[in-house]
Amino acid sequence: MNRSENLFFPGSSLASQVHAAAVNGDKGALHKLIIGNSALKDKEDQFGRTPLMYCVLADRLDCADTLLKAGADVNKTDHSQRTALHLAAQKALGAVSIGRM
Repeated sequence: MNRSENLFFPGSSLASQVHAAAVNGDKGALHKLIIGNSALKDKEDQFGRTPLMYCVLADRLDCADTLLKAGADVNKTDHSQRTALHLAAQKALGAVSIGRM
C-alpha cells in the first residue's frame, strides 16, 4: 500500500476509505478520493455495498449528492440484490413502523 492510499484513513485501503468517508459524512475526503480515482464512486465492499448505499443508510445526503454528481451508479446492487433506493425505502419503512408503536 502506498502513502497516498493512507491519506484519509491510515491503515485502510482506498475502497474502505471511500466507504468510511461516505458513512461518516466526510464530504471533503469523499470528493478528493473520487476525484483521484473515479472508479471508487461505485466500489463495492465485502457485502457488495457501494459508497452511495452507505450514504443512504447513514442519512448522509450531502455525500450522496456528491456521489450522484460524480456519476455513481444508482442501479448497482449489493449481494442481496438491493439498490440504494431499496435500502432507502427499507429504512423509511422501518422508521414508519417504529413511529406507529
